[in-house]
This record gives sequence, structure tokens and C-alpha cells, in this order.
Amino acid sequence: MNSQINEKKRFYIHTLGCKVNQYESQAMREILLGAGFTECLSKDMADIYIINTCTVTQHADRESRYLAGMFHRTNPLAKIVVTGCYVERNADEISSLPGVSHIVKNDKKNRIVDILNDLGGATSEVERGSHLTVTGFKGHTKAFVKIQDGCENRCSYCKVPLVRGVLKSKPIDVIVKEVAGLVANGFKEIVLTGICLGAWGRDIFPPEISNSVGLKAPDLTDVLKALERISGNFRIRISSIEMKYVTDEMIAFIAGSKKVCRHLHIPLQSGDDEILKRMNRPYTCAQYLGLIEKLKHSIKDIAISTDVMVAFPGETDANFINTMNFLKAVSPARTHIFTYSKRDGTSAAAFDGEVNEVLARKRYYNLRTIAIMLSYIYRAKFIGRTLDVLVESKRDRQTGLLSGYSDNYIKVMFAGDDGAMRTIAPVRIDEMSLVYTRGAYGPASDVKV
Repeated sequence: MNSQINEKKRFYIHTLGCKVNQYESQAMREILLGAGFTECLSKDMADIYIINTCTVTQHADRESRYLAGMFHRTNPLAKIVVTGCYVERNADEISSLPGVSHIVKNDKKNRIVDILNDLGGATSEVERGSHLTVTGFKGHTKAFVKIQDGCENRCSYCKVPLVRGVLKSKPIDVIVKEVAGLVANGFKEIVLTGICLGAWGRDIFPPEISNSVGLKAPDLTDVLKALERISGNFRIRISSIEMKYVTDEMIAFIAGSKKVCRHLHIPLQSGDDEILKRMNRPYTCAQYLGLIEKLKHSIKDIAISTDVMVAFPGETDANFINTMNFLKAVSPARTHIFTYSKRDGTSAAAFDGEVNEVLARKRYYNLRTIAIMLSYIYRAKFIGRTLDVLVESKRDRQTGLLSGYSDNYIKVMFAGDDGAMRTIAPVRIDEMSLVYTRGAYGPASDVKV
């Protein structure tokens, strides 16, 4: 790149939203550093602010606008670059904010250097290529790897398909090379992520075509098999997957795998068939529960985590009671609960039956109480047993103890020295409460099950 254009600039990245956004921020960070830019640890010193936005909720939109204003007040002379999902349908709104100098669409994040240097249609050497990749992951013990973009589902409440476009899968050889590099750089856990992760491969060889010619379409299980062959002491976690993509072949592979974590995050959203239909979710409660039972029967000690939405338009007390009872039947190890947020452009935005804020909050906390109890029930099964825990690089702030996650997604705190950080260590589970799990660390030969 032209050295006179590429004068050093200090940048600061703030990321909102999902693991995909975190991955793409890391990719932009590496592109900028490779082009001679310098990253600021403090936002007060930056010449360039990059806000990687989310638009899943109204709160995320407001936070993006707030950050743009805050950065402009911090340094009125700085460039403010806004990228991510919020800009895909709200570019005019954002570009009118004071200090915003550049709007970068999701598919242009790989051209961040050229955009900052105002090179127009040129493409720099460092940014050439259609797929973002990373070699590290700043501030994380585990590394996220985005292998897929776009969503083929059309849930009535969700804006994401409108801002992320068509399905796009990263080729297996690119994934394998990227993961192998991260493992070589010391990462012990690789989290596969995407906008609709389970749809990986469907754009490469659509199932309707493969079925017509009698061939198997590529799917996420093929990615898992390829990554399993990479040498090294590391594990693979599937970040989130819709139930329709969890095949019998995938279940069998995970059950016999030495590297894939015994944990699947399978969004539920509602435990009531009427609400699921209004959400345009392609399954019934009975189908969802059938899959969960199959997973628990096939994969020993598997952890199921899930998402549940409360206060969807038209949700009655009876609908909500069904969701509470169904969650108890599923008995997830962890549940992410969130309140419906009206999103322009979605079909649910025109639905009648808005649930008032007070009732929505009450339902949120009622469901949260149940979720905490179910988490305790799952974790309690492991008291006295030893789990392999990936130890974080920072201690727990409140207790000063080491902490980390087991492969089946139990967060454990325990005493130990800093040498255990960033390793997969055996930890015996000794005690727990509704909110924490504690254990004792030691070499495998010293830990009694």
C-alpha cells in the first residue's frame, strides 16, 4: 500500500452484539494492524473510532447512537466509522449523526483500510479475498471462528435476515487452515459461529439439488469431521444451532467425538405452539422436546442451553404458563431470556396484542427464577465428579479465584496459581449454589472422582 497514504493512525473498536460481530471486529483489527495502524487501549487517545453495531433490539440501536455521540464528544476531530447490522437499513439515520465520517456495510468490512484511506474502488493487498479470517482473538481465552453468514429462516420477529443477506458458507479448506492456525497460536477452544450456523453448506450444494441427483449435501457435520482431524489438545464448540439442522449423523458424531463439546445451544423462543406459529418457527413443542430427549439419550451429560422470548405480541397468561411448564420439561442447563422488541420491517411489527411493560417484566423474572433452578438441578449432578475446564486468562473479580468453563458449559471457580490459565485443567466439583459452582484443581492423578 502507498506509504504516504498509510500514515499511522490510532484506532479504537467498540463491538456490540453477537459472536459474529466479535469475530468480524477481530478480523478488522488484524487488517488495520497489518496495514500499519495502531490500536488504542484507551478511547480517549483515538484518531478513529469504529463502532461495530447490532440491531437485534431497540436497545442495541439506541446504544449505537449513544456511542457515536460519546466518541464525538471525546474527540471532535476524530473519524467515527459505523459498521455492523444497524447500518444495513439505517445508514441515513446514522450518517446524519455529528462526527460520523464513514458508513461501512457488513460485506465491506474486509476493505476497512481502503475506506479509511478514501481509496474508492481500489483493493489493498492486505484486504484481498472474499472471506475474513483471524489468527488470534484479543481479550479472549477461546477463539470464535465465523464459518457462515446470512439466514434462510424468516422468524416474524427477527430483523437479522433483512440485514445479513443470503447464505454464504466459508469453504472447508479455509476453515481448517484458520482453525489450525489458531490452535498453533495456543487457543484451546474454537467456537464455530455464524448467523445461521446450521445452514452451513446449503448455498454450496442446496439439498433440493443434491437429493435430486442422489448425493449427500454438505453440512455442518462435514466441518466438524474435518476439524476433528487437526492435531493438538483443543476442543470445538458449536455456538448456536436451530433444531432443524441437528441431524442424526451430527448427534452420532458428537457422541463419539474426542474434541466436540457436549453442549448444544438450541433456541426455543416459546413453549407454546400457538406462539411458535405466530413467530413462524418451523417446529412444534413436541418436535423440540423429542430432539432434546434424543440428545440426552445419545450424548452422556450433554448440556442443552436455549433462548426464550417473553411478551411476544398476543402472548396470553395461558401461553406464558405453557412456556414455563415446557421449559421445566426441557430442563436446560442454561437459559437466555429476553423480552420481545419491535423491529421495523418484520411481520410481527404489525401484530396486535402488545404486552404492557409491567407484565412483560413480571414474566421475564418469573421465567428467570425457573431457569436458575433448572441450571442448579443440572449442575448438581456433577458434585464429586471431575470435569475438564478451560481456565480463563483473568481471575473472577469478586472472589479472586480462577474460573473457566467445562466442555458441557458449566462455569467453575477454583483456587490455583496463574500457571493454570489458558489450559484445559481437571477440576473436581465440590460445592455449588444457585449462582456459582466451585471446585478443586489438581493434576489428573491427584483428583479423585
